[in-house]
Amino acid sequence: MGLGFFVMFGIIIIPGLRDDMATYLHVVLGPPSDVIDNFLIIIIILAIITGFYTSIVQKYTMNWEVMGKSKELQKKMRDIQKEFIEAKKEDNKHKIKKIEAKRAEVMKKQTEISGEMFRQQMKPMSFIVILTIPIFMWMWKFVSGPVIFPLIGPTELSDIFKFGMPFWVLWYMVCSILVTQVIRKTLGIKSGM
Repeated sequence: MGLGFFVMFGIIIIPGLRDDMATYLHVVLGPPSDVIDNFLIIIIILAIITGFYTSIVQKYTMNWEVMGKSKELQKKMRDIQKEFIEAKKEDNKHKIKKIEAKRAEVMKKQTEISGEMFRQQMKPMSFIVILTIPIFMWMWKFVSGPVIFPLIGPTELSDIFKFGMPFWVLWYMVCSILVTQVIRKTLGIKSGM
């Protein structure tokens, strides 16, 4: 896990490392991008690849029982909240006291589970980062070309959209979200949230 975060922060902090990584990866991604000659399609393909391995890594590294317990506790908390509202309407102080004790117990369990959930969600990140960051560095260095986006109009993929993000990041995010949802559904992977 430490190696993944070391690679991620090293690439972000050291510009030379970023460019070198993109250049090395160009040996692999350059020829297909020359053949396809359309970076929108290349970005879709990369979104499929990253979505697939991200889903696989998450499927086999996360403890889905912990995620299920979290959902159960959230449901329990909603039920307790409904009971609490009813008790308030009835002005039943004894019932309110019992519900508050139950709520405190569930909140304690939620706090314990949330720490474990965080660990479960961070576990696959080191593997995912090692593969994803180099792909992003390659796109950052080599993706360019004119494109027409709906509602935006003609622009360059490397032009800045918002918050210092180029348009290709916007395109990647749209493709990645859609593709990853299809992959997760196909592989039977539950949502972590």
